[in-house]
Amino acid sequence: MLQDLVDCYGGDTHRLLTDLADVIGASIAYVDRPTVEAHLERPLSDREWVAAAQQFTAMAFDDHVGDAGSLRTDWIEDVLARAGVPGRGHTGQPVAGSALGEA
Repeated sequence: MLQDLVDCYGGDTHRLLTDLADVIGASIAYVDRPTVEAHLERPLSDREWVAAAQQFTAMAFDDHVGDAGSLRTDWIEDVLARAGVPGRGHTGQPVAGSALGEA
């Protein structure tokens, strides 16, 4: 079933993930072979890619970002601020200039 979905997207990983993220209301970051090759500024051999790909579990990048200190929490706070949603430490008072702060 999942392979059928991937096949429907003709290998366009970015479009598949962005469409999925829009449907489930999530933000997704991913690393694939083209991303690694761009980082290296060279193509990977198939052997190198197989070895590297074995390290990419479904949530490995998310786990790494979560373990990297404040990167994830800073991003969430920025998203909340842009949305006018009170962030961490909010005291329950309306947020100035926010539609959410209006009655």
